[in-house]
Amino acid sequence: MGKQTWARNRRRPRVLQTPDRERESRTVTPGALRRGDLVRNILVLGKTGTGKTSLLNYLYGLDLPVGAGLPKTGKGIHESVFVRAGTAYHIFDSWGLEADSLPEWRQDVLALVGKRNTSPRMDEWFHAVYYCFSASTARIEDVEVDDIIVPLLRMGSKVLIILTNAEPGFRKEEKIRGMTEYLRQRLEQALPGAGDIPVLPAVSVAGETLGGDTVTRSGRSEILAAAAYSLADDIRRRLPAIYKANVRRKIEAWAERSRILAEMGRLSFWWNNNSAKELVDLINYDLLNTFGAIDADGNRLEAEAEKYLAAGGNEKLDKRWRPPFRRVTCVGGYHYSRGTVSTAVDLVAGLFRSGRSIRENLKERVDRTARLLLTSLDGGNG
Repeated sequence: MGKQTWARNRRRPRVLQTPDRERESRTVTPGALRRGDLVRNILVLGKTGTGKTSLLNYLYGLDLPVGAGLPKTGKGIHESVFVRAGTAYHIFDSWGLEADSLPEWRQDVLALVGKRNTSPRMDEWFHAVYYCFSASTARIEDVEVDDIIVPLLRMGSKVLIILTNAEPGFRKEEKIRGMTEYLRQRLEQALPGAGDIPVLPAVSVAGETLGGDTVTRSGRSEILAAAAYSLADDIRRRLPAIYKANVRRKIEAWAERSRILAEMGRLSFWWNNNSAKELVDLINYDLLNTFGAIDADGNRLEAEAEKYLAAGGNEKLDKRWRPPFRRVTCVGGYHYSRGTVSTAVDLVAGLFRSGRSIRENLKERVDRTARLLLTSLDGGNG
C-alpha cells in the first residue's frame, strides 16, 4: 500500500530503533487497587510523539511521565494502573507506530482488542479507544487508517480520533480542518458509515505560543462525553448478545448433564417403582436451577452495566434488555406448565417398556426441550 499522507511537507516517518519486544508489561501503583474500584480500561494509540501521554494526563488527571512515555514505551503493549477517586485506570499504551513496525504493532493491537472486547465481563472491555494524530505535523499515514483504525471499527470498537497539539498557531485551524476532512473521506471510502466517527481536537498542555499568546487546555469535556456515549452504546449493543451466549451455554450444559443422567441413572421395573419418575424429577430440578443461574448472571451483568452507565452520566438500561426465551416450571413432579414444552416421559406407559427404550425416549425429550428453548431464544416459536 502506498504511503500517501495529508501534509504540506511529505517526509519519510522516523524509524524507531527499539530493543527486543516485551509483551503486555504491567505496572501497578503500589497499594492502590481496592475491591470495588470502578475499572476503566483505556487504550491509546498513535505514532511516537503525538502527545498520547499528555492527553491521558489531561483527560483523567493522571501523572504519567511525559517524553519518555509509560515505563517503558518500548516494544510491546504496556499496562499501567493508577487509582484516582475510586476509579482504577488501566492505561494500555503501545510502542509507537513506525513504518517498519506496522505488522507487529497491528497484530498485537487487534489481538488484544479482540480478546478483551468479546469478554462477558465489562471490566475487561476497553472503555475508550483513542487514536492520536498531531495537528502540529498534520501528518496522516494511510496505513494508520486502513490497517489499524478501520480493522478496529470492523471489530465493533468505538474509536475516537484525537487531533492533539491543536493550540492556536500558524495556519493551525486550516490544518485541523484539512485533517478532519481527509480522515472522514478516507474512513467513509474504506468502511461506509465510518466517516461519522468523532474527530476531536485537544490541547493537553497549557503554556504560551512563540508569539507570547496564552495557550489554555481544551477539548476534555467533549472527548470524555464522546467516550461515555460510545461506552453506553457498546453496553446496550453487547449486553443482549452476552446474555444470549450465556443462556445458550447453560442450556447446552444442562442438556449434556441430563443426557448423561438419562443414560446412567438408576431405573427399576418393579410395579409402582418410582425410580424413573425420580430420574425425571432430577432432570427437571436441574433445569430449574439452570434458570436460576441464568437469572443471577443476568442480574450481575445488569448491575455492572448500571454502574458504568451511571459513572458516565447515561440513562439506565431499559428493563426489557434481556432477550426472552420460553421457560418451564416443574409441576406435580414431572409436568411443565405455562404452555411450554415438557421433558417429562409418560412413565405409566414407560413401565411396560424396556429400560433402554425409556432411556432413549428420555434423552430424545431432553434434546427436544433444549432445541425448543434455544429456538425461542433466537426468536423462533419452537
